[in-house]
This record gives sequence, structure tokens and C-alpha cells, in this order.
Amino acid sequence: MAIKTPHDLFFRRSFGRPEVARGYLQAYLPVALRDSLDLTELALEESNFVDEVMKAHQTDLLYKTRLHNGSTAYIYFLFEHKSYVDQWVILQLLRYMLRFWEWQREANVPLSPIIPLLVYHGEKKWQVSTEFHDLFDLPEEIRPYIPSFQYDLTDLSYASDETIRGDLETRVTTAVLRAILNPHLSDTLPTLIDLVLQLRKKETGVEYNHSILYYLSEATERVSRDELEKVLLEHDRKGESTMATIAQEYIQEGIEIGMERGIERGMKEKRDIARKLLKLHGVVTVSEITGLSIDEVVALQEEDRGE
Repeated sequence: MAIKTPHDLFFRRSFGRPEVARGYLQAYLPVALRDSLDLTELALEESNFVDEVMKAHQTDLLYKTRLHNGSTAYIYFLFEHKSYVDQWVILQLLRYMLRFWEWQREANVPLSPIIPLLVYHGEKKWQVSTEFHDLFDLPEEIRPYIPSFQYDLTDLSYASDETIRGDLETRVTTAVLRAILNPHLSDTLPTLIDLVLQLRKKETGVEYNHSILYYLSEATERVSRDELEKVLLEHDRKGESTMATIAQEYIQEGIEIGMERGIERGMKEKRDIARKLLKLHGVVTVSEITGLSIDEVVALQEEDRGE
């Protein structure tokens, strides 16, 4: 499946990790549904039964698990990041489910239940029914002849801090998705980064931190790269070892992006970053981080002192 946007990429990098998907399911599924599933055997499946037309319109993940009675079940994640609420998303879910069951029939295997989940973080609150029957104005005598199912919805668009729950990775993932379209992201950024940087203590935390920082810098115009760098540098001021693992690499990537845009502009971005770093580090360290010579860094330092 082609990844089209930073939103899609972050979703797959996050929920495509079984430990993150498991944490989300444990925190957000209805209790009765969660207790019917054996989430210890959660395994990501390839959606190789989906045709090219469907692939072009989906950002999804399919997980295989087991019910506690031993039978197989599938959990289908659909991710929506539209600025509007799509009342027809349930048809997309139904189309996917039908295609999957057709694939199972062609493979001559027993049909498995599919639990459809929708993770939404658009700019407006989701106000569309999760029941398929509600697409129709049905008299009671017709209802038995219309397919009936529902999907489980997590609407992060207006989620409060109290509703962001689960283990650390789940809370970070949902908090970032909630924040990315928040018009006040710039104001809440320090609190969000405080939460994100807690991940660095985990085995894969530094790598995941990079994914989050790139997502925040690429997927929204509500916060600038300079603002992200400033918040990360503030953590270094607090005596935390952030620069060596996360901020330094993030800033170095910013330098490389600047160089790709043109030598002159790239050098300007290097010097701007060096000036920021000189407030925290010595000349040699700044030289190593930015790639500028020691003489160039000293010259910048003297220029700043003379202003």
C-alpha cells in the first residue's frame, strides 16, 4: 500500500507495532469485547486480498488474534485524519469485510469474525452514527433484511487529558494524534514533548521519538521546526541527556534538509542552529554537531557578543 501523507506513515509506524496496537486495544476497547479476546497472540497480517482500487483509498491495518474459545478473529483498524466527518466510512468498512470473507471462501477456510475499529483525529468531532442501520430510514418490518453491524470508534479530535489512557506508548501515540490538528499546539508543545521524551527510557524509545518529531514537523503548520528545536534544547538546559540521543540527531537532520534546499540557505540554517547551541555548549561540541569548523563557530560567538 502506498503511503501518501505523514499522517498515514505515523499511523502505520505506530499501530503497526503489535505492542502499541495491544496497548491501544487494552485501553480503548469496550470491556466485554476486550475480555473475549486473547491479545497475547496479536499478529499483524498482510492485506493481500484487497484489490488495488481499495488500497488507493485506505489507511488500514489488519491484526489476527484469537477468541478465548480458541477460534480465530481479526481486528481491522481504519485510520481517518480528514478535516470533515465522513458518513460513508461504514460502507468502506463493509466493503473491506466482504472482500476478506470472499477471500476466505475462495481459500476454502472457515469464515472468521472481523471487529472493525475506526481511529479518528480530524478537526471536527465525529457525529456520525456507528450503526449501519442508521444509513437508512427503515420501517421495522424491513430492518431484518438489511445487514446490521457497527464499528468501534475512538474519536481523538476533542479528547481530554483524562480520556488519554493506557500504557506509556499508547498514551504518547494517542496524545500526538490528538495534538497534531490542535490549533493551540504551539502552546501545549512543551507538555506534549515532556510526555514524548519519557519514551527514551524504553528499548525502542529513541527510534520512536524520531518518528514522532518528524511527524510533528511534517504533518502540521501549527508548530515550526524552530519551535520544536527550542523545546528540545530546553530539556537539555534541565540537565537531561536529550541532545546526545534525540535533539542532536533531529537538529542534524534539519541541517541536512537546509543543505538540500541550497548551499547558501543551508549554511545560513547551520549558523542559526550553531547560535542556538552556543547558549548550551562549548565551541568544540557545537562544531561537532553542526559540521562547522571551530574557527567558524568562534566567529559566530564573537559576532553575538558584539551585538
